[in-house]
Parts: sequence; structure tokens; C-alpha cells
Amino acid sequence: MIKSFNKVLAAAVIAAAGLAACASQGPTDNPLQRALTWDRYVGGDDLARACAPGQPARYRLVYNARQDDQQRSYDITAQPDGGAMMEARVLGRGLLNNILISDPLRPWNGEQALYRLNPAEFTQLKQAIAATGFEAPASKGLALRGDTFYWAASACREGKFHFNAWAWPSPDFDRMAVPLLRAVAPFDKTVEKPIEPYEVPLPPYGTMISQGTERGVKSVPHRYMVGENGLTYSQGILFN
Repeated sequence: MIKSFNKVLAAAVIAAAGLAACASQGPTDNPLQRALTWDRYVGGDDLARACAPGQPARYRLVYNARQDDQQRSYDITAQPDGGAMMEARVLGRGLLNNILISDPLRPWNGEQALYRLNPAEFTQLKQAIAATGFEAPASKGLALRGDTFYWAASACREGKFHFNAWAWPSPDFDRMAVPLLRAVAPFDKTVEKPIEPYEVPLPPYGTMISQGTERGVKSVPHRYMVGENGLTYSQGILFN
């Protein structure tokens, strides 16, 4: 049985490798596909490609609370009645304690919950997003490091795409990070509670890469670079 499982897992890895050059198709339960397209998902690549006049407004919020500890995402789509549907997802250490032989990838699928916001709740959430400074241009050149905390937000409204991001440590992040977490909390029906930002050591990223290679470490924290209106660069897994 073990040999059969290994063959199935190997086939899944090979099939997923074909997705490496694919753009994000939105939120997914497939951990292999998510790993290969996460940077594009964080940057709202699929929202930008589908953005056109006449489409319902869509928002995406991604909160990284140190990638090995917790990653949260919120996909929000406006509804005809003035409300919205929110799809909340979270991947955290707590979920990794639930491994089943019948579904060995289950912990890496993450937890998912849907919530329908009424018009007043959707208005409240949009006001909270605006209060972050979302409407301002993205800070071009900002680095989003997986080993620390960051928020990324993207939206398609009235046929126009917009992206912004905030990374710890910075005054802007300190101002908006926790208020936005608490703004989405009433509509986030996942069980795993959010990890609020706290001070972490932040060594130079280049040093981490060289040390990881020297010690035979298979990966280093991801790092995304913010461009004009999205992400322009990503760096993550290293294989030796």
C-alpha cells in the first residue's frame, strides 16, 4: 500500500510541476497548485486578467503571519443585492496536527469558510479597506518577506484593477494591520484564530539564502517585490 501511495504522490507532483508556468486561477484546495502559483495569487494576477467593465466588484486580502505559522486569505465578491460573498481560507500550524492516511494532504489543504455579507456589512468592510490607505499607489520596490508579517490587497472595481501592500516593520503597517484583522474577524468563520503581528528578528535576506545553501536547507522564506500595480518578482524554494 505504501508503494502505491508513493506512486500516486509522485504522479501528483509531476502533474503539478506542469502548473509552474501557469497564472493563478484563484483560491484552491490543491496544496501543490497553491505552492506553484501563490505569488500570482497574492498579487491578484487572476483578478487583473479578468477585470473588465460590467463585472461585479471583487476584493482579495492576503495576510501573512510568518509563512510557517499562518497564512490567511479573503476573497470577496459583490452580489446583486448590494452584499457580498466572502471566502476565507487559512493555513496554520494547528491544522498540521490532523493527518489522515486516507487523505494525507488534508492538513495542507487549509481551512475554508464561506460567509454572506449583507449590504451594511459589505459597506462596513469596504470602509475598513479604504481606511488602510488602499486607494494610494502601491509602494514600488517594497519587499514582502514570508518570515515576517505583511498584508496584500487587490481589487477589481468598475473595470479597473488596483493593488497595494504593507509590510512589517513600517508605520503604515503598524497603523492598518490589526484594525483590518479585526474588521474581517466578524465575517471570518474559520476556526483557526489569526496571529496578530509581533516583533521578529529580520536578518538580511541574502544572508538567509547563503546560510540555507551552506546548511543544506531545502528552502528559505519567500520574498515578493511590489511593482507599479502588483507583484513583479518572487523568490522562494531553493533545491540543492
